[in-house]
Amino acid sequence: MKKSLILLLALQFFLPEIKAQKWIDTLYQVQKIENVVYGSDADFAGNLRELKMNIFLPINDTPPSCGRPLLIAVHGGAFLAGNKDADAPPYWAKQFAQRGYTTASVNYRLGMFQTSSLVNCNVSALGVPWNCLNMQDTAEWYRAAYRAQQDLKGAIRFLVKQAQDYQIDPRNVFLVGESAGGITVMQAAFLDDPAEKPIEAGALPDALAPNAIYENQCIQTPSFDTSIASMQLQRPDLGPFGGSLHIGYGYTIKGVGNFYGGLIQDIFSNYAYSQAPRLYMFHQPNDLVVPYDQQAVYQGAAYCFTQWPANCQWIINRPQIKGSRGIRDMINNLSASVTILPLIQFDSTLNTTDCLGQIANPALSGHAIDNIWLRTLNMAQFFAPAIDTSKPCGPNSLANHMTNPISVKVSPNPVIHGCMIESEHAIILCKVYDLTGRKRIQHQANSSTCWLDLSTLRSGIYFLQVETIKGRVNIQIRK
Repeated sequence: MKKSLILLLALQFFLPEIKAQKWIDTLYQVQKIENVVYGSDADFAGNLRELKMNIFLPINDTPPSCGRPLLIAVHGGAFLAGNKDADAPPYWAKQFAQRGYTTASVNYRLGMFQTSSLVNCNVSALGVPWNCLNMQDTAEWYRAAYRAQQDLKGAIRFLVKQAQDYQIDPRNVFLVGESAGGITVMQAAFLDDPAEKPIEAGALPDALAPNAIYENQCIQTPSFDTSIASMQLQRPDLGPFGGSLHIGYGYTIKGVGNFYGGLIQDIFSNYAYSQAPRLYMFHQPNDLVVPYDQQAVYQGAAYCFTQWPANCQWIINRPQIKGSRGIRDMINNLSASVTILPLIQFDSTLNTTDCLGQIANPALSGHAIDNIWLRTLNMAQFFAPAIDTSKPCGPNSLANHMTNPISVKVSPNPVIHGCMIESEHAIILCKVYDLTGRKRIQHQANSSTCWLDLSTLRSGIYFLQVETIKGRVNIQIRK
C-alpha cells in the first residue's frame, strides 16, 4: 500500500509532463472549414483559376495569447495533378490541428505546356498518364514551381490577414509538402530575394501549340482548357516571387517539411536569406520520381522502362533536381560564414526495392511515406522547439501586426523620374530589381520617408523592396 501511494504521488508530480507534450501530442478535437477561396490568378494557359483551401482548427484548446502556430500542407502531383483533399496533406492538416496548430491544406495553380512534337509513351497498363510529362522545354517545370510557391505565399498571407479570426501567430509558420509540394514549400521558404528569381520565370517566347495527342488526356480531362485551339500560348513574366495576393502582411517561417521533394534551383549556395527555418526531410533511396541525390526528374522510372520492351519514347525536357539527401549534403558542405544554415533532420529508409518490385507491390514504392504516423511525429517533435509563444508578440503578431499591417506608399506610380516612399515605420533600405531579378538600385535610409531617383532606368516594370524596422514589403512599380 505504501509503495502504491509513493507511486501515485510520483505520477501526480510528473503528470503535467506525462499528460501533454505541447505541440507534439494530438490532444484536441478539430473543426474543418472546406473550400475557402483565398484568391485567383491566371494559369499557364491564361485561364483565371480560383484558389481554395481547407482550414482545420482546434476547438477545445486554449490558444496562446499571441495566437497558434500555423501549418500549411501542400499536395504533390508533378504540377499537373493532385489536390488539397488527397494523399498526405489532409492527414497532416488534421494531425497538426490536433496538436494545437491552425492548419490548412491548399490548392495551387497546375499545368504546363506539353511539347508540340509527337512523343508517345504508351505504358497504359501502369495507369499513369506518362504522355502528359512531355513538356515544351525545361522552363515549364521552373514556371510551374514558381507559380505554385507564389500561390502558397499568397495563402500564408491570406491566413495571416485573418489572424484574429483563426487565432494565428504569424511568428510561427510551418510548411510541409510531398513531391511537387515538397519543391513548392522549399521555394516558398528559402526563395526570399528578387535576385533568386529564376530566369525561366521571366517573359519567354510564346509556346508552340501542344501536339494533338495531348488534347484529351492532358488538357481536356484535367480541365486545363476546353481544347488546344482555345489555349493562350503567351508566356509572360510571372511577376514578383511573392505573387500579388494579400500583399503587406508579414510572417516568419520557422520550419519546413519536405517529403520526397527537392530543389530545381540552388537557392542556398549563392544567396543569403533572412530566415533559417528548420528543415525536416524524408526520402527513400529507391525513389523513381524525384532522385534521392541529384539527377533528372523521373530518372529512376526512365531506367525501369529500359528493362523490358515497351512502346515508349521516353519523357523529354526533364530538369535536373536535387533530392533530399543531395540537399542535406549540399547544405552540410556550405560554410556558415557564407549564409545562414538551417538545422536539418533527415529521415530515410533502407528500401532498395527495384522498379519491378515496386510495380508488383506498391507498398514498397520509394516515392511514398513508409510510416506516415511515425514520420509525422518525428516532424512534430523537430518543429516544436522552434515555436515561440513568449511576449511581447513582435511586429508580425496577432496583437500588433494584424491590426496594423506594414503600410508603404509609393508615389507617383507609374514613375517619371523618381518616387517618394513613405511608411509609418522607419525605412532602412530600398532596393529596385528588374524582371530578371538583377538589382539595379540600392538606397539606404533612416527615416519614414525616402526619395528614390530612378532616372537611370529604362521604361518598364520593376520590383521595389522596402525594408523597414518592422518588416519587409515588396511592391511592383512601373516607369
